[in-house]
Amino acid sequence: MSSVASIGQQALGKDQFLHLFTTQMKMQNPMDPTDSEDFLAQLAQFSSLEQISNLNTNFEKMLATQQTLQAADLVGKTVTYQDPGLGSLSEGRVTGVSLLEDEPVLMLGLRQVNLDWVTGIYEE
Repeated sequence: MSSVASIGQQALGKDQFLHLFTTQMKMQNPMDPTDSEDFLAQLAQFSSLEQISNLNTNFEKMLATQQTLQAADLVGKTVTYQDPGLGSLSEGRVTGVSLLEDEPVLMLGLRQVNLDWVTGIYEE
């Protein structure tokens, strides 16, 4: 019973849903099979779950691309930024952009600055 409770508190992914669905089909009583409407409803739920998962993946890719384009647009501009480790405001000219763990990072000379640290942008 405790394993059921712990599963109930977590979100099921499409692989777990498909596993539960196929197990249900294997274990059903042949003399009293699952109603076809219930079967179709479960297939529709699985299809919806898969499409939502695909949308989420596409949104994440789109966000990463947008952040990279925003960072590239800052090359040649002066930015002010606040490094959470230092606490004080600093500024520098963006000389390039690199990707660190698929996240865009501004290069200010040899200094790497996360895009979300930027507090101001100045054109020269």
